Amino acid sequence: MLKMWKHSRVRFYLLNLKWNYGFWIFTKKVYKDVKYHVQTGEFIDTTLKIIERKKPKNRRRFVGYMYKGIIYQDNPGIQGIDRETWIAWKKKGLIE
Repeated sequence: MLKMWKHSRVRFYLLNLKWNYGFWIFTKKVYKDVKYHVQTGEFIDTTLKIIERKKPKNRRRFVGYMYKGIIYQDNPGIQGIDRETWIAWKKKGLIE
């Protein structure tokens, strides 16, 4: 009876619902700052050298979602299930 419950569709949908709501409610977006230089088209003549001025720019780039101390690119789905359960759910077509 316990094995039937462990591999059941109802349990899959409940765990999936719990994971998805937890992920989207408690996740935090993580960004990193990227610094680079852009050419301005202005030139400086110093000591017989022509140097182009460059303007520094900062951008924030999206890294991923932080959830439970791990950074994910997207919602990965249910985590932490055993191999036997994963195989049973795969055979039922619940996991692609």
